[in-house]
Amino acid sequence: MRTKLITATFAGSLVLALGACGSSDSSGADGLTPVDIGLAVEKDGANMALVIADEQGIYEKCGLDATITFFQGGGALMPALAAGEVGYGWVATTAVVSAVEEGADISTIAEVNRTAAGWGLVVAEDSPIQTLDDLQSGATISFTSEGALSQWFALWSMQQAGLSADDMTGVPLGGSVPAIGSALDKGDIDAAVVLLPWGHMLEDDGKRWVSRYDEELPDFSFTGIHAGADALEDEATAAKVVGAYVEAVAWLEENPGEAKEFISRFYDLDAEKAQVVYDLVVPDYNPTGQLDPQRLQSMLDTVGEIPGFVEGTLAADQILHQVEPATCS
Repeated sequence: MRTKLITATFAGSLVLALGACGSSDSSGADGLTPVDIGLAVEKDGANMALVIADEQGIYEKCGLDATITFFQGGGALMPALAAGEVGYGWVATTAVVSAVEEGADISTIAEVNRTAAGWGLVVAEDSPIQTLDDLQSGATISFTSEGALSQWFALWSMQQAGLSADDMTGVPLGGSVPAIGSALDKGDIDAAVVLLPWGHMLEDDGKRWVSRYDEELPDFSFTGIHAGADALEDEATAAKVVGAYVEAVAWLEENPGEAKEFISRFYDLDAEKAQVVYDLVVPDYNPTGQLDPQRLQSMLDTVGEIPGFVEGTLAADQILHQVEPATCS
């Protein structure tokens, strides 16, 4: 596997940045099929199945030569996925909802994380914000990027306090935990939407949880594997991508010791936090990738209830293109 990191500097020019590497011939070296897979964020423990699939040679086992590109949030990934510069993307399904509403031809082909385990809202230790009800008009909340799930959670948090999108100042800060911590310390932001393991890292730095989103929204389908229209013209390859994910989840369940060593190394975590990430993420993975349309519709309805993110509510069949996982041998 080859990897790339698209930084915030290039997020507005994704098609140009990736144009040389997006489309692939039908077969490559050793008879493997080249695929480009975008991951919304690099240091997000929820993505480990898609990353460990390389570490353990699972992509190759499934007949794929995978190139992984990391982005600075789901909103930054969407233009590249819509343009076909990456064929597949791991990202919160909310980002896909926003992109599809704007005309992007993107489909959800598998569910990955079933809840937002490890995600939440954090503040500085001395913040007057103790609960979501304490958010006030004019609150400044950071998230990864415009159109990302983290932005939706910021808007959702404001709604819980009886406030609207117009009452919030949003600050896209990408994926830098030190930058988020510094902004909280300086008072540049009042609160930050964080993913796993950022909240736990910031907690060690004296920050405080206000809300944990998996507890607030336990039935909210979180992330999936999504595909652009061009990629879905080759459903056999799409099935191999989903199959690689399913194989990776099985490996994580069967090899907890090696998995936690990988988590420590890849996400730069000590053993205690690696255990936390493993315990939160691995049981939360959908082991088959198959997404119940009613579950997806429930999530779509919830997203549509928050003004300022999307204009209406999509039907599940507008974005769901279920792909059965291939059996990799």
